[in-house]
Amino acid sequence: MKKIYLSLMMACASLGVYADTLEDARKFLVEGDHQQARTVLDKVVASNPKSKNSAQYMYILGACELEDGNYDNAERLLTEAKKKGAAAANLYLGRLAFLNYDFETAMDFYDEFKTYQEKTKTVGAEAVKESERQLTAAENALERVERIVVIDSIALPADIFFKSYKLPPSAGRLLLPFEIPFEEHQGKARMAFVNEGGDYMMWGEPDSVGNVRLVESIRLLDGTWHEPVETPSLLNKGGYADFPFMMSDGVRLYYASTGSDSMGGYDIFVASRDPQTGEYLQPQNVGMPFNSPYDDYMLAIDEENGVGWWATDRNRLGDKVTVYVYILNDLRKNYEPDSENLIEMARLTDYKATWNAEDVAQYEAILEKISAIDPDYTEKEADFKLPVGNGNYYTHYSDFKHGAAKDAMKAYLAASRNVASTERKLDGLYKRYPVNHADNVKQEILRLESELEKQRKDLINKRSDVYRLEKITK
Repeated sequence: MKKIYLSLMMACASLGVYADTLEDARKFLVEGDHQQARTVLDKVVASNPKSKNSAQYMYILGACELEDGNYDNAERLLTEAKKKGAAAANLYLGRLAFLNYDFETAMDFYDEFKTYQEKTKTVGAEAVKESERQLTAAENALERVERIVVIDSIALPADIFFKSYKLPPSAGRLLLPFEIPFEEHQGKARMAFVNEGGDYMMWGEPDSVGNVRLVESIRLLDGTWHEPVETPSLLNKGGYADFPFMMSDGVRLYYASTGSDSMGGYDIFVASRDPQTGEYLQPQNVGMPFNSPYDDYMLAIDEENGVGWWATDRNRLGDKVTVYVYILNDLRKNYEPDSENLIEMARLTDYKATWNAEDVAQYEAILEKISAIDPDYTEKEADFKLPVGNGNYYTHYSDFKHGAAKDAMKAYLAASRNVASTERKLDGLYKRYPVNHADNVKQEILRLESELEKQRKDLINKRSDVYRLEKITK
């Protein structure tokens, strides 16, 4: 998804008769045409078999292998190229160490490359600067690895992986591109998100200069959709932004970005939206283990069942990605930075290492429950059940006679979900407190109890609004 910078191929006079051919290969690599670059390198060998053993040939081919994800072969070629004098190989060897979470070794390679680059004045200063930035971001993230329980790991085709997410209607739906209600936008998107009410949609697509931006649209009162509007560049941070998921509160947005706060490729971010102004606040990287030096994206939350989903290509599965299912935490709790197995937990070497043995039956019950969810099922027997007197009920928004009452009902149901969410968080804290009397746990319980009291009062007022606006007397 995000290509490594390949602008470092040296134009060395000692390359002899096939120098132009290697330059052609370099150009193809920069353009991302790896197959054509390999074809050119094959011509190099055909015209001069000895060139296969040259430092520069191994360096270029090693960079190709790294770009294509053939890491073992890339390391072999680049290591040999370095031994033969291709000092520029240090940048890519550093990248390989970084991908293996060996951050100290990666920095050593980057330092060697910088010494070479500064001495020879060759290109590459920006590339190593970006590599160091990613390394620093990953080192910082490693100090705050969230302790989560991953209950499942699924390998799926990269193009339609999100259709495996078992989300209930309350979480919204993830759509294929052809389901976007604008034909001219369908071919630009990878997927789209639509909320539970079916009146808000968001997806990523290239802008006029090719940068992938998030766009959003709302359904108008006549049932048509408003022309999509680009979200602020704040969400991109100089890179791409895609794979959106908006929480049911309409405030918290999860999405993936390759921007300046990414530790490599796509990282998952969360941004809050001011409910009054509609403006997005500064996005935050959600950190490890969700993010990695690889591509991580499409985090979706199922508050109803207390689980989350996200995808990653960190496991090097070719044209497949890994989808993880995890249990939501009531409060974030991190591993100690000096934990012996910190790197293994950050990269999820074995997701079952996150389990508590006594809770396995609970994990199985959760998986069984969510496996029965049909993400594409949109029609429900009842959207809600509102008593309206004489044993009758409103069960669909179409039952309302007054638009203001319908809007009040939506607000009431949203408030109901907030109450349920707070109750679930409190229940988790109540269970934790007897074994963990930490002040922060106690303070959070007190805060949530106060918040819950306010939410319940607000819920009563919103229910009264529904009856008042619909002119129902019970």
